Amino acid sequence: MKDYLMDDNDDLLIRNGDFVRGESNQQQQRKLLLAEKGEYKQAPTATVGTFQFLNDEGDTQGEALLREIRLRFSDDGIKIQSMGFVNGLLNIVGDYAK
Repeated sequence: MKDYLMDDNDDLLIRNGDFVRGESNQQQQRKLLLAEKGEYKQAPTATVGTFQFLNDEGDTQGEALLREIRLRFSDDGIKIQSMGFVNGLLNIVGDYAK
């Protein structure tokens, strides 16, 4: 998917005085992961709200987070090939269904 790109601070990326457009699938997935529930008023349940899962206590928080990612990504049209934690980092391999 092509869209306007953002930098690491979520500001619009500008080069030579113009907005930069490019492949935005990774950017969209990042937004779905990091935005809290209700942050996008037009789609309040579309996001994962990862930080809320990190603040929860319990042994099943990792499983609940992975389940929520799978649901929200699927709702957005992303087909996940693999997902899990590798050395404590979340690793997701997936892309939008064609």
